[in-house]
Amino acid sequence: MIIAGLALLAAVAAAVWVYDGTVRAEVTESSIRSGRVRGTVRMVQISDLHGRTRLWNGSVAEVVHSLRPDIVCVTGDLFNRLGQLPKVIQELERIECRHLFFVPGNHERKEQIGPLLSRAFDEGEFTDVLRRIGTGRIRVLANEGEMVELGNTRVFVYGFDNSRYGKERYRPPEGEPEGAFRLVLAHSPSIEGWMAKHGVGYDLLLAGHTHGGQIRFVRQLLKRYRRYHVGLKRTGPDRYFYVHRGVGTVHLPLRIACRPEIALFRIDPKD
Repeated sequence: MIIAGLALLAAVAAAVWVYDGTVRAEVTESSIRSGRVRGTVRMVQISDLHGRTRLWNGSVAEVVHSLRPDIVCVTGDLFNRLGQLPKVIQELERIECRHLFFVPGNHERKEQIGPLLSRAFDEGEFTDVLRRIGTGRIRVLANEGEMVELGNTRVFVYGFDNSRYGKERYRPPEGEPEGAFRLVLAHSPSIEGWMAKHGVGYDLLLAGHTHGGQIRFVRQLLKRYRRYHVGLKRTGPDRYFYVHRGVGTVHLPLRIACRPEIALFRIDPKD
């Protein structure tokens, strides 16, 4: 009886640990210094919601708003099923930030119709998904950029569409702005190789897609994920690349040793 009781207690404790690690987000903070900013800029990245808008520590909008961001970046995969899209859009539009950007992920091109089955959208359906996302306050960037003025600091935000490999294009405005902090958004971290091949520079590159493995020890077994880091990596002088763990889940509704994440970046001037 004692052994059975201890086994049951251990099973309950493990279930609570897994559940907490699936629905309680960690706010990660990264500090960067750049000669391209004139005052502190606060950026928040969220990624891979897959329909999740509520967390144990508050809704996504509540957690993001508490971080007082100047710019919010959403790097793709809003839903697993298309029916989840309206509530996700509604939640994102509750975020109190003037500059709210979105780039499409691979799950904007399909919906899940079973645990391991999905239905691909045609180009018309994909275009309609982006139209729905961008109807309100969310600015969709799909191979385009926009300049953001924050006091004396200019941030050039460029968003790639790598929702499907081969869709990436770099179309900067005529005479790419000099002196602006270059923030680049993409869903898949594979964009770094594409950018290097095409000579596209950046100060901070934000991506998602990998979920950090979602089940951390499985990530070590998957070669396609093992090649990508998780979190912040310095890739050159004053140049940084961040791969986000995501908020939601796909295929399996759990995370193990890979808690959901909302990432805060504090960009400060160089002394």
